[in-house]
Amino acid sequence: MAWHHPSGLADRAARQPITSATTFRIGSVSKWLTSVAVLRLAERRRLSLDAPIRTWLPELTGEFGDVALVRLLSNSSGIPDLVTQAIGDDPGLRSSTAGSAEILRRFASGKLIFAPGSRFDYAFHNWVLVHAIVERTTGQPFERALEQLVFAPAGLRRAGFVDNLTPNAPGLALAYSADGREKISPVPPFGGASGNIHLDAAGLIRAGHAIFATDELLSRESRANLTRVLMPADEYALGGRVHEIGGRRVAWETGKVQGYRTHLAHDLGQSRSVVVLNNTDMEQSVISAFVERLIGLSWS
Repeated sequence: MAWHHPSGLADRAARQPITSATTFRIGSVSKWLTSVAVLRLAERRRLSLDAPIRTWLPELTGEFGDVALVRLLSNSSGIPDLVTQAIGDDPGLRSSTAGSAEILRRFASGKLIFAPGSRFDYAFHNWVLVHAIVERTTGQPFERALEQLVFAPAGLRRAGFVDNLTPNAPGLALAYSADGREKISPVPPFGGASGNIHLDAAGLIRAGHAIFATDELLSRESRANLTRVLMPADEYALGGRVHEIGGRRVAWETGKVQGYRTHLAHDLGQSRSVVVLNNTDMEQSVISAFVERLIGLSWS
C-alpha cells in the first residue's frame, strides 16, 4: 500500500502544480543509488570493496591509490577534499562540463589527512573517485551505467541526471529559496555519483523497497554490507546512514542541493518507507523531525 500527497507548485511563474509525475533533485540520496551500482558490480566480481582504488585508477599515485574502495563509500578515506577546495578557489568550476576523468587527472596525488577508517569526512572528492571507478569498470558514461545497473532493473522510469550538460529534465520541479526566488545554480557532471540524480516520489519509494527489502537489485549479503554501519559516531554505512528509532534500524538519508530537500527513510525490520521531496529550501531539521514521527507511527 502506498499513500502519496503532492502539494505546492513545480513552477510558480506558470502556476504549474506538483503532481505525482513531478521529479526533484534528490541530492545526497544519490549516493545510495551509486553504492548499489558498486555492490552490483562487486557481485559480478568486477569490483572488490577491499581492493585499493589504484586497481581501477592506476594514475592515482602515492597514498591516494592505497585507499580501499569501501573507504570512499563510507566517507572515511582520508583523502583531502581537493575538488571542493578547488571549487572554492575557482567558482567557475561549478559551470564546468568536465567529467570525472578530467578531474581525476587534476587531483591524482597527495597526502592523506588521516588514516583510512579512523575518521568520518563527508568529502565530495570521494564520490568523484567512485564516479571514475564505475566508468572505468563498465567502460560507459556514469549516467548510462546507473541506468543499466539501477534505474532500469528497479523500474525507476523517471530517474535521470541534471547537470551542466543536461540542465533541462522533463517534469523537474523548479527550486526556490525560502523567500520565493528561484534557487538553481550550475551543476558539473563530475558530481553525478554524489548528488545529480532526479526522481519522483513514487520512484524513490520504489527504489527504497527494491534496495532494502527485495532481491531485485542486491543479494542478502550485499544488502547487509550496504546497511552495516562502519562509522558509528556518524551512523554511516555505505552511501547513507542507519538511524535507530525506538529500537528499530532505519535506513536514513537526506539530500540537500540548491533549493531541493529530500529525505528517504526505510524501516529495515518492517519494510516500509517514508519519502519527502521539497523544492522550497525548507530546513532539513524540520523535514527530518516529520519523517521520524511518521516512521515511528504504528501503520495499519
